[in-house]
Amino acid sequence: MVNWEKAGKPARAARATLSYEAIAAAAVELADAQGLDAVTMRRVADQLGAGAMSLYRYVDSREDLLDLMADRVSAEAFAPARTGDWRADLTGAARTVRAVTLRHPWMSRHSLTAGGFGPNTVAMTESTFALLDGYGLGTGEMLDVWRTVLAFVQGYAFAEARRLEAGNRAATPEPGETPSYLDRVAESGEYPLTVRALREEGSAADPREVFERRLGYLLDGLACTFFADTPTA
Repeated sequence: MVNWEKAGKPARAARATLSYEAIAAAAVELADAQGLDAVTMRRVADQLGAGAMSLYRYVDSREDLLDLMADRVSAEAFAPARTGDWRADLTGAARTVRAVTLRHPWMSRHSLTAGGFGPNTVAMTESTFALLDGYGLGTGEMLDVWRTVLAFVQGYAFAEARRLEAGNRAATPEPGETPSYLDRVAESGEYPLTVRALREEGSAADPREVFERRLGYLLDGLACTFFADTPTA
């Protein structure tokens, strides 16, 4: 388990080459560039010019390393200041999470437990719960609301990042590349609704507009379940 009391303190100058902060930064950089599977104790140590065993003075396992990375990224995901309009506040928080997930798509693959919460993660979570406090919700209901929004946003943004990556590859096809299976299915005319839906989604002008529309559907459902008696601005 990560020693969060030590991890939350600035590194001493003499040990700045290898510190919680340096390890987290190197691991996040590696995951952003090559994906979560690329993050190993040895590769992070190599990136820092240290021996793999030296990392074990800071983290006990790769899972602890992932928690340390998640805590670093959580510093980017603090919810905007509360306005008093729950819908506007959750929309702002959702937009923040989408932006963070697009920068760090691997985050949606890592599930945190309570033991993996570090200083930034705790503060980020508190900033989100503060948006939901005062509407008569219990802490369990606030958790349900936020986890519902988080699951949608991270899933959507992760898929969006994958589509962008696939689109970049498709923009530079290899010589002699054969038509995709979807192209062949389209020619068959056997699955017209699926082909039309997938192609229309792929040609959407602004992914943010699609995100905002689908987030609206989700918030409509939450309004009926949790905020039926709460006016919005």
